[in-house]
Amino acid sequence: MSSSTALRALSGYRRLFRARKQLFTGDERALRESRFAIRAEFDKNKTITGPPEHIEGFLSMIDEAEDMLLHGIVRGELNQDRNVVEVKIGPEHESRMDTETMTHIDPITAETGGKIDGNSAKPKIEITKTSADDKP
Repeated sequence: MSSSTALRALSGYRRLFRARKQLFTGDERALRESRFAIRAEFDKNKTITGPPEHIEGFLSMIDEAEDMLLHGIVRGELNQDRNVVEVKIGPEHESRMDTETMTHIDPITAETGGKIDGNSAKPKIEITKTSADDKP
């Protein structure tokens, strides 16, 4: 791997760590698990060789993963009193989501899914827009 390719991979690694911190702020378990997952993928692919197109494909996956973390995932919190999953949609998500047809949330972890599935009545999804003041 050339030094410029290695620098691009290292830059991507850092960008993924910043993106996960932004997405999972306040969720220690998600921060820990995402750190392990990112590190494992980079360790698994640290010795890749092959034609430039092959290596470029791996570098593109880094960009796609960062984009997904920053723009493709929203966090919700279960409000047990109201039996509602509250999801705040930021401006970075609006262009990618159709709130008219959104009917479910896929849990990220088995524990999260268990909390939702354990209820006798599935919680509704409540989507609200977030203001700039709500951002951490």
